[in-house]
Amino acid sequence: MAKPDKEIVQSSKGPIEVRSYVTPEYIDSCELDEGIGVFPQYRSLLTSKKSLRSLAAEKKNNLCLCVDEGNHIVGYCVRRKPPSDERWAEMDPPLLFEVLGENARGWRSHGLMKPMLRLICNEPENEDRILYIVGYTWTWDMEETHKTLQEYRDTIIHLLTPYGFRQYPTNEPNVSLRAENLFMARLGENIERPVKRNFTNLLFGIRED
Repeated sequence: MAKPDKEIVQSSKGPIEVRSYVTPEYIDSCELDEGIGVFPQYRSLLTSKKSLRSLAAEKKNNLCLCVDEGNHIVGYCVRRKPPSDERWAEMDPPLLFEVLGENARGWRSHGLMKPMLRLICNEPENEDRILYIVGYTWTWDMEETHKTLQEYRDTIIHLLTPYGFRQYPTNEPNVSLRAENLFMARLGENIERPVKRNFTNLLFGIRED
């Protein structure tokens, strides 16, 4: 596991510690903010300390957390291996890593996602990786943000573009379900042309013999 990195971010609610490569033991010492979980019209991407702990325990992942002075986890961002049942796990060689994250209700619009993305996406090792994000409209908290689907989509694009992500077309069935769904990726500078070709083929479900 890489060496953890951390910084202090000054938010309107007070100082927030942003820490990467957190361990399961560190998560045990924290509490999950009540703004992360299951709500009547919205379900967080990750809903429990157990799910965060599982991500932290996987050595190839990088889990980054935002923690307030009360030791509450108010935001998270992770670079993880693709889920085994998804198309992106079929990449050969296996250089793809998914990036996903969110802030707790009541902690959005406080500038917390940018420092987490910075710690996740600016690792030198990412020049040998392909990072990707999948934005599904059914995982977006429209009730709390009061944004339209297009506004929410534009927010994600605005956040990720400075880190080298760009939009890619794909016929992956879940992404294709809605026009507002989104697939973005960042190809590291060291990714060779044959690997780029494999990635482009995978976007459209083409498997080379």
